Amino acid sequence: MRQPIPVEKRVAIAIWYLANANCYREVREQFGVGLSTVGEIVLEVCCAMELDLLRKTVCLGDEVTKIMDGFAHLGFPHCVGAIDSMHILIRAPRGRTDEYGNFKKHYSILLQGTVDHSGRFINAEVGWSGRTRGAFVFCNSTLCTAMDAGVFVPGNPTIEINGVQVPALMVADGAYPIRKWLMKPFGKNGDRRQQMFDHALCRARSVVECAFGRLKARWRCLTMRLPVFEENIATVITACVILHNICEEKGHGILVDLCDPAPPIPNNEEDYYRNDNCHKEEGKCVRNAVADFMLRHQPCP
Repeated sequence: MRQPIPVEKRVAIAIWYLANANCYREVREQFGVGLSTVGEIVLEVCCAMELDLLRKTVCLGDEVTKIMDGFAHLGFPHCVGAIDSMHILIRAPRGRTDEYGNFKKHYSILLQGTVDHSGRFINAEVGWSGRTRGAFVFCNSTLCTAMDAGVFVPGNPTIEINGVQVPALMVADGAYPIRKWLMKPFGKNGDRRQQMFDHALCRARSVVECAFGRLKARWRCLTMRLPVFEENIATVITACVILHNICEEKGHGILVDLCDPAPPIPNNEEDYYRNDNCHKEEGKCVRNAVADFMLRHQPCP
């Protein structure tokens, strides 16, 4: 029998494939292995990363104060994360094309990512079809459940502003439903206080858009249709998120011109959960308190 392919070469094959928009045939020619072997190795390495590294690398960690200080430097206080979603193209699933068609008439999977101030993913929700509303994915995510229960952030630090208890916050765009811990913009035609809040939120939220850009710049397989079976798509995407965090922690930079902006999610879900009055009122109360705090503590001209 032939000698087994060394672990180092298996990892190199998987990394090469994920980092380049190449098909299995090109990887086979690069490493001199069989075509089917390439597919098996890529999935094998991705599964191993998901099993052994996901909880260790894609997590909030213990540096909550450092993260809050980072977002405060961006102008948004008491914040631990920025949330957004990105479509990743896939091949049309057999017999289920209607379930995965997105607003651009492509077939895709949604990646809902939450990052800290540096662009490191602290949570990733993968697996919902591109046809699913982003607000629905958010409300059914493990992140939302954990934040509602106050168990995602260690110690659930809370501050009081104008008599309002403000928990650890996250920021998102107008497509997401407001909550006491999730801040979204006031919107157009606001007064000076609201405009200041929206500007600070936009600046804080930009870190997740940049993180998506760096994710796709490093792992170019995400820029094409993933040629894997439906049951393996989430594993491959998760492996790319894990590797992104490793690169971020090691300080490995990328070329700026490779950072393509992530395709935006349409903001047609502004009031998708308009009947969720309890969360909505609590969120507005916290948002007004934070906006007042920003107005009082704005730097002197």
